[in-house]
Amino acid sequence: MSEFTHEAGAHSTSAAPSTPEAGWVVRAANVSMVFGATSALREVDLVLRPSRVHALLGKNGCGKSTLVKVLAGYHVPSAGEVQWADTSADAGQQIAFVHQDLGLVPTLTVAENLGLVTGFTTRAGAIDWRAERRRATEALAELSVDCKPSQAVGELGPVEQTLVAVARALAILPSTGGVLVLDEPTARLPAEAARRLVSQLTKLRRRGTAILFISHRLEEVEELADEVTVLRDGVVVHHGEADELDHDSLTSLVVGEAAAAAVERTAALGSTDVCVDVRGLTGQKVRRVDLQIRRGEVLGVAGLVGSGRSELGRLLFGLQDVREGTIEVDGVDVTRSRARANVGRGFGYVPQDRKDGLFLELSVADNAVIADLRSLRVGYGVSRALERSAAREVVASHLVKSDGIDASMSTLSGGNQQKVAIGKWMRRDLRFLILDEPTQGIDVGARAEILSQIRAAARLRGLAVLVMDSDVEILVEHCDRVVVMSRGHVVNELAGQQLTTDNVNRAVYGTGRMQAS
Repeated sequence: MSEFTHEAGAHSTSAAPSTPEAGWVVRAANVSMVFGATSALREVDLVLRPSRVHALLGKNGCGKSTLVKVLAGYHVPSAGEVQWADTSADAGQQIAFVHQDLGLVPTLTVAENLGLVTGFTTRAGAIDWRAERRRATEALAELSVDCKPSQAVGELGPVEQTLVAVARALAILPSTGGVLVLDEPTARLPAEAARRLVSQLTKLRRRGTAILFISHRLEEVEELADEVTVLRDGVVVHHGEADELDHDSLTSLVVGEAAAAAVERTAALGSTDVCVDVRGLTGQKVRRVDLQIRRGEVLGVAGLVGSGRSELGRLLFGLQDVREGTIEVDGVDVTRSRARANVGRGFGYVPQDRKDGLFLELSVADNAVIADLRSLRVGYGVSRALERSAAREVVASHLVKSDGIDASMSTLSGGNQQKVAIGKWMRRDLRFLILDEPTQGIDVGARAEILSQIRAAARLRGLAVLVMDSDVEILVEHCDRVVVMSRGHVVNELAGQQLTTDNVNRAVYGTGRMQAS
């Protein structure tokens, strides 16, 4: 089996049952998956039908990835089976995947990336590039991808790259039928780019392909899905038609009633004492930004891609040179201070790509303490006993789900990786914490857990927190104030009754004056 496809009959595949549900392509029937003492899936049923988008939802660690791997043939289920409607040897039914990590080669052209998985057309012993470009053009046209087959993938924007990955997956499926799995295709995209992608994905129904769609963004599910299955702790807790659920009921199904209630926004309780004072800050994109963050306050930054919000975080942490302006933290000028020195001053920073802030090949314990090894020193080395005790404290206090502190960081779900990425800083005596897209690719339950803990820590410890996020609803729910950036400038600030999702969106997109709530 290649990385991209799986032909029917490769594992635990049986003939269709005697009384099958009408119009299905593939189904997981009573599937259970056990790893040692851990039950990842318990008697799960899932049916995928032609021209239907079936959303698979649940918190990180609920079993979604395990179920997908069972469908792909990567895991043989401990009980139950995967059934295909047509099991004839020449049926050629396949399943194709588009993962968060798209698996594209940025230095190769679009046509070359497609050819890598479909095989190249040859003529007289050489690749027929004219035929390859023609085939790529047809594949791109189906999804209205705005690029040329001769363009290098690395030159494309994130939406176009994702659509190229979808076109490549479709190219290895039959012209009609087959199964396409979209595993968090929008996780790394800002909100406006994700909306563009979802609007293009609606075109897939016309192929007759059965689509399994996994996303933590419930608004995408509401727009795209025909059916919804929700997993919780490896068990199906809901299955039904998507149009039978509104946003609130869908959220409650995913996170549970108690967690859904916990994400309600509370009034600001921050101190009036200024911790971070920024005046006229200028970088490459950022232009003359003024802002203040009080002790105990969570300040959000909204803005479109290219607005400068991520650069603002890098400038404040000391990862990028300040061209003009000043940064003071607790009255100390840190304008020219570099990141290493700022860590010593009590700064923490979680980058947009969590992989840049973690060592996935190391253990959970190593990652949990790596930002504060000095406190674990005994003599000339690090105390292993202190390290393990500190790691257990991070795991417990941040509700990290793993197979233990010795487990590889790479085995954790995205939400649990993010909890460690934040937890490693929270065990320090922080003054200022900078979070760039902390909820990216994380389910709504984990978002609530992470940001509620951050908010509580800010209040309790007098910590100043800056959150840059493309998800406006997250900022409105969990921040005391939100500033909006456009073309490097702060163009709006919203707080109190003005801080609503509609008002922030109006400011982000420049569609008019703020409206009172």
